[in-house]
Amino acid sequence: MQGNKLLTDDKSIRQAVMVEQIKMLIAQSPTGIVMGFLLASFIALVFGELVPGRFVFAWWCIISTFFFCQYLMYLTFTKQRADQVNHRRWYYMVLAAAAISGLCWGVGLTLMLREAPPQFHIFLIILLISLAAAGITMAIRTPVYYTFAACILMPVITWLAVQEEIIKFILGMFLIIFMVAMWLFAYQVNRALFTSLRLQLENQSLANSLKQSNARLQVLNEELTQLSATDSLTQVANRRYFDNRILSEFSRASREHTALSIIMIDVDFFKVYNDKLGHIAGDECLRQVALCIRNSLKRPTDLVARFGGEEFVVLLPSTAPEGALSLAEEIRENVESINIEHPDSKASKYVTISLGVTGGYPSRDYTKEMMLKKADEALYNAKADGRNRVHYEPVANRPIQRQA
Repeated sequence: MQGNKLLTDDKSIRQAVMVEQIKMLIAQSPTGIVMGFLLASFIALVFGELVPGRFVFAWWCIISTFFFCQYLMYLTFTKQRADQVNHRRWYYMVLAAAAISGLCWGVGLTLMLREAPPQFHIFLIILLISLAAAGITMAIRTPVYYTFAACILMPVITWLAVQEEIIKFILGMFLIIFMVAMWLFAYQVNRALFTSLRLQLENQSLANSLKQSNARLQVLNEELTQLSATDSLTQVANRRYFDNRILSEFSRASREHTALSIIMIDVDFFKVYNDKLGHIAGDECLRQVALCIRNSLKRPTDLVARFGGEEFVVLLPSTAPEGALSLAEEIRENVESINIEHPDSKASKYVTISLGVTGGYPSRDYTKEMMLKKADEALYNAKADGRNRVHYEPVANRPIQRQA
């Protein structure tokens, strides 16, 4: 169904309903073709001896050829891509097919009626009435059914009307009433089907629109979540995200009995750098340092966050202090190697960092607060020892635990 865009105006709704009606009319044609061919063959066999055989054979050949062409039309439609189908052109083709089909039956059986013995007249008229009634499935589009019913019944109505027998005239009037009644019934069927299709299309359109809106909302929520978790200056995680993440990592490490380590980082003499070169240069310095730290991490689970001001923190799940110390030293070397000149640093002519490391296995006597406190103490000691260095502070005076 055409549900990719929201159907809001009456014209677009009617167009969408027409497309579905054409699809339904063509989809049901194979059944009508098979039943029509079998019925035509039966009539040809029965009336081949009652009316001129050549006429019956010619009629059978004409209607069979029409059925074959109708089947080819069905195959052509089904093989076309949906976006390449001109549904209005196909509608006129279906309308023409209904007219040809009705004329083949109506004219052919009326001519047989003229030639057949009187005792078969009622049978042929009932057959025409049955065909007109069976065609009610074409009421999917009322003009198609109106055309089919008129082409079937008008030839026999015309023939009956010119007969001198009053009973045939009355029968002709009855067929006119029957045709009008079938048209009215077809209209009611079409209205009910149109309403059903319209509601179905509108629901599908609304469902697709809601799905698209939900998808856009999800993208916006993800972007908002990302923005709320990211420091706007350095584009690494912010303090809020770090606080949430460390809680979850502590819980997981305690549950799985794995190590958890942390590195506190401070840019050496950053206030001097900021005062000397200005805030714009200071912001750019923090961005480069943050990028260098992030690029130094080894695993997707490792996290760098801006802790505040010129301080950063690295959270290392499933990492013992030995690994954290090794990574901290690598980060220190990498930051110094990007060669950001520092005019008044007492540690180096380039921007450097001091790092405090701690870690262990979470337990009742090893809490998040204790970890942060020890990491801060380690950072303080690294700065007190002359900066541009790494210092380790064990938790509760525990030595570094060697991994098996």
